[in-house]
Amino acid sequence: MTINHDKLGFDVVKAKKSPKSKIKKTFDISDSEKSLVFSKKIIAALEDKLKYHNKNNTKKLKLTDLKKAYKAGFNEAKDLNKETLAHVNFFLRISSNGSNVFKSEKFEIIGSNFFIKSEAAPEAADYAIAEEDIKKYGLEDFDFKNHEELYLEDENENITIYGLKNL
Repeated sequence: MTINHDKLGFDVVKAKKSPKSKIKKTFDISDSEKSLVFSKKIIAALEDKLKYHNKNNTKKLKLTDLKKAYKAGFNEAKDLNKETLAHVNFFLRISSNGSNVFKSEKFEIIGSNFFIKSEAAPEAADYAIAEEDIKKYGLEDFDFKNHEELYLEDENENITIYGLKNL
């Protein structure tokens, strides 16, 4: 069929089919959402470790104690994920002696206060357990440079896991 353009009074233009769009749909979660998800995993892991420790030891700890030990692990280490968890394991190990006051050259525990002296560091066993913890609690997606990127505020600071103040 031929179209007479003069009779129509306008030009007929054939539309070209454009190639299908190759836009990939990605659903990236924001950094704050990543922080929240990872924080929930860490808190669940710390609660699990706390429950086990308190069940098997006379010296009872609080979640805030483990959070402090976790935060103490943020340093210049290459693998901060393993380092932070190793600090928790280190704290649990030295806390399990049952004493309310424990001092050594490397650290001291007075009540629930844990003081690490500069030369104190987790040992090989603490790092080995940390590697197991990473797998056990699904913590492979660690991508943070300091604890302030996570939602680990203490309850006594009147802040919830979501970073919102309780009224």
